[in-house]
Amino acid sequence: MNDSSSNCQLNQSKVDYCFDSNEAPKFLCNVDEQFVPKLGMTFNMLDDAAKFYKNYSKVACFSTRVWSTNKKGNEIKNQ
Repeated sequence: MNDSSSNCQLNQSKVDYCFDSNEAPKFLCNVDEQFVPKLGMTFNMLDDAAKFYKNYSKVACFSTRVWSTNKKGNEIKNQ
């Protein structure tokens, strides 16, 4: 990150909420603790982790998307 990107300005008319940190306040997130991801969690399979996070996104009211890219030579192709 360079200095110019850290001084990014947002148009306040296009922002619903303004916070001093990147953490959502408790009043916006009413999610049962069993569904909240924790640092250090491990899963037996990648699909188990994906399923857990997908379920978390549903109860926390946001969506997820799986995205991958491939590189052929110097060209990157999104799939």
